[in-house]
Amino acid sequence: MKFKRTLGIYEGFPNVYHGIARFEFNTFLDELQIAILNSIYKLNGKQVNSNLATLVGSDNVEIIFEAGVADGLTFNYIDNEELKILIEEVNKEPFNTLDLFCIIRYYALKEGKRRALRFDYYFLRFLFGSREFEIQVFHEKGLQRISVKELIKFLIKKINLELAKSKKGFIKIRYLKTW
Repeated sequence: MKFKRTLGIYEGFPNVYHGIARFEFNTFLDELQIAILNSIYKLNGKQVNSNLATLVGSDNVEIIFEAGVADGLTFNYIDNEELKILIEEVNKEPFNTLDLFCIIRYYALKEGKRRALRFDYYFLRFLFGSREFEIQVFHEKGLQRISVKELIKFLIKKINLELAKSKKGFIKIRYLKTW
């Protein structure tokens, strides 16, 4: 009996989305997916103020990025162990679909104290073809301090940096629309 692969697929992904982007790439699909996963892993739990603070409109806000990969109806935080599992899966067979749940946490900084602000929650769906891929983004909850468009551009910049480090090509945007 063959089991349906659920890793990378969220069964409850919304039918509507708030942003879509299409890209072309000039590397092997498995190398692209490993670069995407490594980028997300390196961002996970880290401050991203230097990249996104100007979009929030204040220097006194700490911004932290977190993401997990879908597995059926749940999401697994992409830590070192999960990254190894994902890379093993990509090496066996690249994903057709890769769903992520992204939380962008905001904290107001005042007099040395941190106060939590409303976080933003996003579903991201990567759909892969042989030389193109698409990202669909659904903003689930929050004030959307960082727009869907800026989130997509931020992620692609980080993925391109990861590809450049390993000299594996680059991603070029073909289309980006948000609403």
